[in-house]
Amino acid sequence: MKQFTDFLNTSLNTQQKKAVTASDGVFLVVAGAGSGKTRVITARIANLILQQDATPADIIALTFTNKAGNEMKERVKQFLPDGYPVPFVGTFHSYCLRLLKEHNKLLEKPFVSILDEDDKQKLLSDIIKRNGLGKQTTAKKVAYSISRIKNSLIGTDMERSGEYQFALPLVKEIFATYEQEKKASKCFDFDDLLCETVCLFEKNKQFKKEFQKNVSHFLVDEYQDTNVVQHELLKHMTKNGNKTTAQSICVVGDEDQSIYSWRGATVSNIINFKKDFPGTKTIKIEQNYRSVQPILDVANHVIKNNVNRNEKKLWTDKKARDRIRVVTCMSEYQEGDAVAQFLQTAEKKQSLQSIAILYRAHYQSRSIEEALVRNTIPYKIIGGTQFYERKEIKDLLAYLRLVINPFDRASFFRVINCPARGLGAKFEELFYERWSTESLFNFADVAKDILRDKILTRGKQEALTNFLKIFENCDHTTKPSVALDQIISSATYLTYLKNAYDQQEAQARIENVKELIRAVKYLEQQGTKTIGQFLDEVALMQDSLQKNSEEENVVSLMTLHAAKGLEFDTVILVGMEDGLLPSSRSFVDSDAIEEERRLFYVGVTRAQERLLLTHCKYRYTYGQMTIQRPSRFLAELPVAQFQHHDCSSDKVYHIESLFARWLGVQKQNDTSKVFTFGLAKKPKISKNPNKKYPSKKPIFGKTTTKEKKSFSFGGYKKNQPVKHQKFGIGLVQKVEKKADRIYLSVKFNCGTKKLDAKFVKRI
Repeated sequence: MKQFTDFLNTSLNTQQKKAVTASDGVFLVVAGAGSGKTRVITARIANLILQQDATPADIIALTFTNKAGNEMKERVKQFLPDGYPVPFVGTFHSYCLRLLKEHNKLLEKPFVSILDEDDKQKLLSDIIKRNGLGKQTTAKKVAYSISRIKNSLIGTDMERSGEYQFALPLVKEIFATYEQEKKASKCFDFDDLLCETVCLFEKNKQFKKEFQKNVSHFLVDEYQDTNVVQHELLKHMTKNGNKTTAQSICVVGDEDQSIYSWRGATVSNIINFKKDFPGTKTIKIEQNYRSVQPILDVANHVIKNNVNRNEKKLWTDKKARDRIRVVTCMSEYQEGDAVAQFLQTAEKKQSLQSIAILYRAHYQSRSIEEALVRNTIPYKIIGGTQFYERKEIKDLLAYLRLVINPFDRASFFRVINCPARGLGAKFEELFYERWSTESLFNFADVAKDILRDKILTRGKQEALTNFLKIFENCDHTTKPSVALDQIISSATYLTYLKNAYDQQEAQARIENVKELIRAVKYLEQQGTKTIGQFLDEVALMQDSLQKNSEEENVVSLMTLHAAKGLEFDTVILVGMEDGLLPSSRSFVDSDAIEEERRLFYVGVTRAQERLLLTHCKYRYTYGQMTIQRPSRFLAELPVAQFQHHDCSSDKVYHIESLFARWLGVQKQNDTSKVFTFGLAKKPKISKNPNKKYPSKKPIFGKTTTKEKKSFSFGGYKKNQPVKHQKFGIGLVQKVEKKADRIYLSVKFNCGTKKLDAKFVKRI
């Protein structure tokens, strides 16, 4: 007891202690990022037992992951005497399962076992197959739709789900059949655990009365991530009509970190909590123990632009200066090089594992990964897969390998049924046996041999013929981009992705494919002429990654969503452009923009000591450069708290100098490094590293640069972007000087044009 009392008096700040010791009533603890909310909620559980005479059976603490639940349980144990029972601390689903098992006889639907996600999709797959709907949808897509429906309907509303407006009529029919078969099998799926528990509370008044008599104290962590059903469940557990029956309710959360609407989370649950629970007392925990003050100033300044939030302002005792930099790059390739240069400089004073590179979407990792590999910087991807190891990328690479090596059996068997063609296991066995007896045949020879023998059904013959057509007019001399376009189109690969995965995942995989196309186009411009050369580049990169896989001191790459709950000394947030962050899909919806801003806020507040934000003026799209607008969130940054550097025309050693000055690292005197992109100019580095950015005007609008003309041929060079009044933006391919004039061969969207240099403008 004395140990816990000492903890209360010495280890908690004033607001934390208030949240821990508050006794009866309803409390909304608004806990900002890095404010120690897990410490608060676990100490509150211990306080209820040790100081307020609650028994473990009186208390329920709910959270969202088994990992979080186990961590909380271990912390509670440390406060209690050895061997003392611990209250229930776990997920919503695990607690609901316990209730349903204990009160099985009260359920209207028989319940014996749980369908896990694989079982659920197997059942749905069988339903789809029996009804001949395989060409119209997939089990995974239907499973996602059903889950969304269940998580948006409340209790007995599920019984009226037939009235729900389904996006596709066939989903409604599959849903109904699925529910019937599940009932006959005496099974619940994971969503049922919540929905059926709500139904139990709604329909059985005696059960509800007994439950509320036996449980007095409720705690819920990460309340900003609750969905409609979970919010309704808490009301049933703790209220009878408008009267609160619980002795105490404490929900902890931060609406500024609500970033999971695509999983059903409803930020309005925490925003409107006081309406559903009148008399709620709000306790704000604003002292941050993670980040230095300049980073918190940036986070506070940006997030205040959101309307749907509880007002708060993070602060810390950790004072600092000059901790945020914004760097403008010419393209994603210079951005990757700049990030690599920063890491090489930073590694002189900190470990790589203390640094994270964050991005909005998985496909953005490709150019960063390639830059890290080129510079032999080891890395790992958290919550994802390295770009060239992703399924859709490996599928398309396998198709390309077959073009240049039609004897590649591993690649053939990877793609013969991807997308699915109805050529199942028996066909593959037949093909393998035929190929084994004809070792001099390539895959096309074997296929034609089988077709001549007419041993397949008509449907399989047609499918095999169509597979061979994918490779028509395509050989080792075909440009990689042409071959890839033909494969994607002929194999209807993008359609396959749309049908095989739910909307969110399908879109991510399609973006990866588009990024592969961009990579191929770019490498062609850099001199890669054949499919073989491209595949060699990829193979060498994968070999480098394999050699680095056992490294422990590695930089972490991850999406902003995957970064939630983590912290790093230094955070590099790349791709700060409209269309990336915020994503283009959020432009038409103010609520979606607010969630994107919360996502940016989460990224910023992962940083403890330094924050580097990068964006590009242009990005490659199908071999052409498209103009990128800086993220609107950059315009919301407090000018006094960061310095901005336009490095789009700088040499690598200029960028190295920039980072060395910022980090206080001795720079090597090496000016032999090559250009990154564009013309050289003096880096925009203040002699006083603590001097604030001087401009009072918005710095993320139009950018005008006075180019130096100290180079021969008027300062033009290959791959420099220029703009023509009629043809738009293009890349210089060749520079020629005739008499007193300079002529440029420029690659535009409409083709390559030879022009007098006076008719184009450098950008």
